[in-house]
Amino acid sequence: MAAVRRERRAHRAALRAGAQPLTAAELDVNRSTALRLLAELVATGYIARSPATKRYATVPAKFYGLVRAPETDWSQIIDPVLAAVRDECGDATMLAVPANDMMVYLSFFPTRHMVAVSEQLGTTRPIHCSALGKAYLSALDPDNLDAHLARLSYASGTEWASKTPAELRRRVEESRKAGYAVDRDETFDGVRCVAVPARIRGNLIGAAGISGPSSRLPDTRIEELGEYLAASLSAL
Repeated sequence: MAAVRRERRAHRAALRAGAQPLTAAELDVNRSTALRLLAELVATGYIARSPATKRYATVPAKFYGLVRAPETDWSQIIDPVLAAVRDECGDATMLAVPANDMMVYLSFFPTRHMVAVSEQLGTTRPIHCSALGKAYLSALDPDNLDAHLARLSYASGTEWASKTPAELRRRVEESRKAGYAVDRDETFDGVRCVAVPARIRGNLIGAAGISGPSSRLPDTRIEELGEYLAASLSAL
């Protein structure tokens, strides 16, 4: 069991290379294990290594295959909506899709505010504690939800994050009833996010969200943004 836990920890660390370019030595796992896992990811095309810096980073274009049919460019449909929402609300907007225990950013529109959370395409967020993850889970049917809750890791996140499947299920049900999911300092201290399921022509592809510093997103503002985001995406 200890070996399995180490392996899972290494996989999660390798995927964190998507949040910002990292070397194998900078991942919080055994270096030889990290190198092996990163090499496997490079072979799949989801991770690339810069010859100049020796750093690894995700290849966002690879993830578009998860949400794009050959005849349709989903970014042309959803990106204008996310850009308009960002312009209206002022805070950053993003689209993310599920990959293992993570939600991966496929689109990101940065805030115009001076104080901001640094993000980029390929950024990953844990499904169990992020608003994006909970919004995606809230749109699943009962059988798929059960399967996801059983296999997720609950190790990451702050003290406010869900630590068990039962706790996460309760928050997912709350998100379903509200019509939007909220991350109240659960992924990172001082950062909040509100998100809704993202569908294109009725097909669930992931989740879209708005994020910013907690000081700028009190509960009253979260509620306004959640309803506005849900209404903005309802016509897609």
